Amino acid sequence: MSKHDDNIHTNQTGPLVVVLAGGAARRMGGIDKGEVVLSGRRLVDHVVDKLTVQTDRIIFSGTHSYGFNLPAVEDREDGPNGPAAGLWAALGWIKENLSFVDGFYTVPVDGPFLPEDLLKCLGDGGDCAVAVDENGIHPTFAYWKKNSLIQALAHSGSDEGIALRRIAENCGAKQVSFPSDGSLMNINTSSDLHLAENLMRSV
Repeated sequence: MSKHDDNIHTNQTGPLVVVLAGGAARRMGGIDKGEVVLSGRRLVDHVVDKLTVQTDRIIFSGTHSYGFNLPAVEDREDGPNGPAAGLWAALGWIKENLSFVDGFYTVPVDGPFLPEDLLKCLGDGGDCAVAVDENGIHPTFAYWKKNSLIQALAHSGSDEGIALRRIAENCGAKQVSFPSDGSLMNINTSSDLHLAENLMRSV
């Protein structure tokens, strides 16, 4: 997508959120997880609903934007492979379109229960931050300080499959605790989807 196509977003004032939607979803047969239906709606619809009450500036890291009038940023050939590719692509897009932005948030396209105060809790005045609960670190729910992320990626090597957890460690990301109520859940398997259906009926 060209810079011209993205100009409609440069006048918005909310924090930038990158929806990570470029994964291969091998554990679900290689399908596009954003299109997976949960309680009659796509996972991506649930995610965007939760985000639009927190910001007016959203982009997708992936090949398309699921019918939303939002930018889609594909992986770059000059960056790392694996989970880090979306972060690198976001950095490139920011450089070209929103160079004044100091950092950005990420959420996964398969995180339909993400907290509606996620951005506020992670903060944007300090350095990188990742969400944690009693199940551990959830590095797809994070805030990435631009300069810190660039340095961390430079020191993470270029091998395929650089884990976001490793990048967060290299950033010195603070850990922000959230309730263990399923709000940081990712839909990775059909069993997860079944559990999510039960959680959706209980809320």
